[in-house]
Amino acid sequence: MEKFDDIIIGSGPAAFMFSQGMQGSQRKIAMIDQGNFGGVCPNVGCEPKIFLEGAVATVLTSRRLQGKGLATPATLDWPTLMARKKVLFGAYPDKAIKNYQASGITTIQGTAKFIDQHTVAVDGRRLQAEHIVIATGQVPNKLPITGSDLTISSNEVFNLDQLPQRVTFIGGGFVSMELAVILNAAGAQVDVIEYAERPLTAFNAPDVQIVVKEMTQQGIRFHFNQQVDQVQRTGAQYQVTTKQGLTVTTDLVVDASGRVPNVAQLNLEQVGVQVDRGGILVDQHLQTTVAGIYAAGDVVSKAPQVAPKLTSTAQFEGEYLSQYLQKTTTAAIQYPVIATAAFTYPQVAQAGMSIATARQDPAYQVVEYPHLAGDDFFYAGTADENAQLTLVFDQTQQLVGISEVSQSAADDVDNFVHLIGLKLRRADFDQRYLPIFPASAYKLRGMIQ
Repeated sequence: MEKFDDIIIGSGPAAFMFSQGMQGSQRKIAMIDQGNFGGVCPNVGCEPKIFLEGAVATVLTSRRLQGKGLATPATLDWPTLMARKKVLFGAYPDKAIKNYQASGITTIQGTAKFIDQHTVAVDGRRLQAEHIVIATGQVPNKLPITGSDLTISSNEVFNLDQLPQRVTFIGGGFVSMELAVILNAAGAQVDVIEYAERPLTAFNAPDVQIVVKEMTQQGIRFHFNQQVDQVQRTGAQYQVTTKQGLTVTTDLVVDASGRVPNVAQLNLEQVGVQVDRGGILVDQHLQTTVAGIYAAGDVVSKAPQVAPKLTSTAQFEGEYLSQYLQKTTTAAIQYPVIATAAFTYPQVAQAGMSIATARQDPAYQVVEYPHLAGDDFFYAGTADENAQLTLVFDQTQQLVGISEVSQSAADDVDNFVHLIGLKLRRADFDQRYLPIFPASAYKLRGMIQ
C-alpha cells in the first residue's frame, strides 16, 4: 500500500491549480490520469482551438475587408496549420508530467478505481490518502443512434491531417459551432444539425441570431429542429438521416452532442459517491456525499447560471480546494462573476445577469447598442457590421450584466467583468480610470456613461 496525504484523479485545470496551491505545503501528493496529462484543454480543447482560431479569424476578417482596403483575402493552408499545431501542442503531456514531478508530485498513468473512501487501485497498485479529489472532467457524448460508431468526436477533429471536403456536426453547442467556423474557413462544406430551434442556447438569443446569420453567409448550412436518427456508410461517404426526413451526405460526421461527466470507470458506487445527470454531487466545500472525497472541475454537478463548466471555473475550484484542505480557509466556496464566450466568428460573450432574466424584471434597466459599427470606428475598421452590445444596470446604476456579439466580443466583455465583480456604478467608470486610446477597453467606455 502506497500512502499519500492527497490523491487527485485527473490532471487538467482543476488539478493544476490544486497542485499549485499545495506547493510548499510538504504534503505528499499523487496525481493519476488515464489519458494525456494536462486534460482536455491543452490537448484537444480550448488551447489548440484558440490557436486555430487565430489564423481563422485573420482569414475571415480579410474576406470581409476585400474591396474595403484589401485587394486579396488571406487563405488557410490546413495541412501546414495542423502540422504547426502538432509541433506546438504535441509535447504538452510529457511536459505536464515533468512539471508536476518537478513540484514533488508522484504522477501515475492509469485508470483509478475506488476500493474504499481512502483507497484507490491503479493497474495493480493500491494508493491510500486522507483526501481524494476527483477532477476527471467530461468526455464526449455518444448518441444512442444507429451508426453511432461511424462518428468521431471533437477530440479527433483536432488531429485531422487532411481537411475533408464535407463535414457534418451533430449538435449546436460551443464545440460544434467553433469547429464549424474553423473547418469552413479552411475550405470544407459544413452542415450543423441541431435538435433545438437554435444553437448556443446559453447565450442571448438576438446575439446568437447574428452569429447564425454570419456563419450562414460564410457558407455553413444549419438544420434546426432536427433529431438525428441514424448514420449510414455509403461507400466512402456517410449519410446522416433525421427523424424529420432530412438527409445529409458527407465525408465526416462529428458527434458534438455534448459532453458527459467522466465517472464511468471510477467505481463510485463502491464507496457511495452520489452522481446525477450533471455529474458528482458536492456540498458548499466541494466535498462529495462521502467524507474525505472531493470533486472539482467539469465532473461536478452544478447550476450553469452560477458556475458554468469552463476551464476558468475548474481552476477556481482547484485553487479553493487547495486552500480548504490546508485549512487556510474554512469558508464555503463563493463563485465570482464568471464570463464566458463562444469563439465563433463573430464571437458571442456574456457575463453577469442574463439579458433574458433582466428583461423580465422591471427592477433592471436593459440598455442596447444595436449598431456598433455605425456608431464606433473601432468596429467599422474590421467591417464588423453586425456588432451589438447589451448592458444591464440595477436601480443603483450598478452594472450587473453584459452580452455582446462582435469579432472581439470575448475581449470586450472581459473589459467589464471586473467592473461587475467590483460592483462599480456608472459614475465610477468616468472618474476612476482612463484606458488606452484607441484600444478595446476605451471603445466601450463611452457606452456606459
